[in-house]
Amino acid sequence: MAAGLLLTAFVLGKIGEKDVSEALTFGGRLAGATFVFSAAVELIAAIAAFDYLGKRRWIYSGAAVLIGVLIALAFNTLLLYLQITAGEITGHAWIWPTVLLWSFWALWKLNPRQVWRQSPHPKRVATGAVVAALVSVGNLVYSRVYTPYATLVSMDIVVKFGKPQLNTEHTVLYLPMNVTAKNNGRVPLYILGTLYEVYGRSANFTEKARGMTEWKGDILAGHDAERNAEMRGRELISFGAIMKGDGGSWLDPGDSLAEDKILSIPTNSQFDSIEGSAQTVVMRKDRATLSSDYLASGGTVSWDDQLAHSENAPEWVAIEPGDEYLRYQGRLYYSNEILNVTHRPRYVTLWWVTHKPSDRKSEEDTYLMATISLKGEEGRELSAGDTDEISESYGLLQISTGEARESFEALVNPPTE
Repeated sequence: MAAGLLLTAFVLGKIGEKDVSEALTFGGRLAGATFVFSAAVELIAAIAAFDYLGKRRWIYSGAAVLIGVLIALAFNTLLLYLQITAGEITGHAWIWPTVLLWSFWALWKLNPRQVWRQSPHPKRVATGAVVAALVSVGNLVYSRVYTPYATLVSMDIVVKFGKPQLNTEHTVLYLPMNVTAKNNGRVPLYILGTLYEVYGRSANFTEKARGMTEWKGDILAGHDAERNAEMRGRELISFGAIMKGDGGSWLDPGDSLAEDKILSIPTNSQFDSIEGSAQTVVMRKDRATLSSDYLASGGTVSWDDQLAHSENAPEWVAIEPGDEYLRYQGRLYYSNEILNVTHRPRYVTLWWVTHKPSDRKSEEDTYLMATISLKGEEGRELSAGDTDEISESYGLLQISTGEARESFEALVNPPTE
């Protein structure tokens, strides 16, 4: 009898102690406090079991054991339900059905009717048992279904070009660029990765107006449809993180990260315009905790020590085989310990991909891709339902800017006043 109560006390105390100090929501911490209190009740019940099944010197020992058994029954029933709905086997999964079967045996052994008859205040005992079970179950359910305050994520990324300068020989254009990312919402955000990219656009000017047929080709190629310009392609001029080492950091509401870049472009480049943009992948900090080794995991690359390509990214990540990538990965910890003990560990994986086309069918490109999955399943392509579930559960979002664009000719030969 005492063994089952002590096992329940250990599990409830372990979960509760973790959530009281580390749960990410008020509901989770409230549930943690209830777990700690229930663990204390289980300890008292375990001690009372020796008296009730022995000399019965304490008139309330039977009631204490009965309440302990009912709490164990309620908690383990719901934990088993959560384990089944998760559809996963964890290291704790054996505990719930074991203690649940023990609870039925303990109720048969105690005979609740007999306990109530022997108690000096049977109605109070019954009421206490029911209230204790309902409070415990209510807090567990609340912590499971509680969703953090549904404030939408609001984040701005802005790219601006500054005043250009030429070297003394007029052979190199130095173009300042500022990239700023700011958390304008009320939700703290993990920054999983940032990326700015600058392209030189090439186009052929034609005096003859281009018609609908040409515009259709522009649209299919993902370009703007222009009357007197035919897009030839874009070349990567510069790309990188907004700030070095920003992956794995976070932005509290109102915080921002910014960096000034200097682009060096030969003045004889055959560009008609310079285009700059930026993107970032974020995750809500009130939904999960990211392990501290996330940034250090960025040593995983697609090339070997001789800088030769050695590994392809998953097909859904790369545009074509041979694309190079830099990969970050870190473990996520759920918003409360109840989910941690009933779900297998999840990992967030971020790819920073650079595409160098092997033919003229595509353009140079660099971009970020991210997923949250079980260990070893990061290469699996997500369905639309999986993507929605990840976004809802963890607040994983990819945010991009509009393009900042400047005429290359105007940068090299600015008009005089």
